Amino acid sequence: MPGAATGGISCPCRFRVAALPPGGSRTPRSRCGPASPPTPTAPTSPAVVPASPEVVMRFESRHPLQPYWDLVGAPLQVQALEQALTLGLFDLLQAPTAPAQVAERLQLDRSASATWLELLWSMGLLTRHAPPQPSAAPEYGVSAVAARFFREASSENCTQAWLYRARLLGRFASQMESLLRDGHDPAADMAHTSAPAGSWAQAARMQIGQEQRHISVPAVLERLACLHALPDTGRLLDLGGGPGHVAIALAQRLAGWRGTVCDGPETAAVAQENIQRAGLDTRLDTLGCDLNQDGFGSGYDLVWCSSVLHFMKDPHALLRRICESLAPGGVALLAHAEVPDDPAVAAAVMPFYTSLKFRGNYLPAAGEVPAAMTLAGFEGVQALGRLAFPLAPVWLYLGRRPA
Repeated sequence: MPGAATGGISCPCRFRVAALPPGGSRTPRSRCGPASPPTPTAPTSPAVVPASPEVVMRFESRHPLQPYWDLVGAPLQVQALEQALTLGLFDLLQAPTAPAQVAERLQLDRSASATWLELLWSMGLLTRHAPPQPSAAPEYGVSAVAARFFREASSENCTQAWLYRARLLGRFASQMESLLRDGHDPAADMAHTSAPAGSWAQAARMQIGQEQRHISVPAVLERLACLHALPDTGRLLDLGGGPGHVAIALAQRLAGWRGTVCDGPETAAVAQENIQRAGLDTRLDTLGCDLNQDGFGSGYDLVWCSSVLHFMKDPHALLRRICESLAPGGVALLAHAEVPDDPAVAAAVMPFYTSLKFRGNYLPAAGEVPAAMTLAGFEGVQALGRLAFPLAPVWLYLGRRPA
């Protein structure tokens, strides 16, 4: 390497070679093992040694463009996982299996299958094992995260939820150019993207249901445990509750409480199915309505509302109505995505909410929701931090109706 005789270099284990003194050598000292004895050198003419400190080269450096090169490769990763889920790869790999066997069972090309499995391994979805014979191909198994979330038999299976989100965002990405040029046309949006009858119910029953059961519910219960103890009895409202799994979990945790799940009529019907399946139909009921205009009751001691403000025509009006629906001293917990001031944190939000903003939906800035809650009549508004929700984090706020 140019300059190695007069500067300094570093290996990945951080050993350093200092500048050489005239007519001699300096033995590298490495953390990898003991130093070797010095090698004698014949006298030579004095070398020119720079006066600058030793130079340490870091071979693990990352180019500033690497994050954007990663974006170029991301569509391949999406397709690799989509094919794995569609073909049932993670259910097939019950034990480490060679690529040729995978190709045979799934009727795929052998060479392409080997590359596909290697890509999935690099994504942390597969494990790679040394072959039984030195000349054989490596075998692949299923990683812990894939077994947990992408196997049909798993109690936390999110396969359909992931496919639903991937395809939905993929369709939006293909519309980016026209949206930038022409903007959003609400009439065209209604004509081309309105949901067919029953599709909201199907999404609530399957894709959104998977996310709510396996991701949202654990996050809500974990944060609930950190709050001050709630009364032994009370009434709760799960506003925009979708398939009702959060309300079901709250009712199971708060054994003396009763409550209501409120959402659109199709979705509320799915929530009623889940409530009956959980054996809670004597304590929980449902209300199908349009949250933009219909009432949703009053006298609640606890209101849970997540990811609802984004879809309201007047989010501030809904906040006032939530406050009015509480009994005096009642508590509202609001969990929504927002755009923080830190771009690194915003990067975890914007890819998943850009489509909503393009369509004119509400995505609050940092601090906007608690300020709006105060204006809506809540007192003692508190920020309770972020929750790990499907796709992107949400920020949780607590407010009380004045006693």
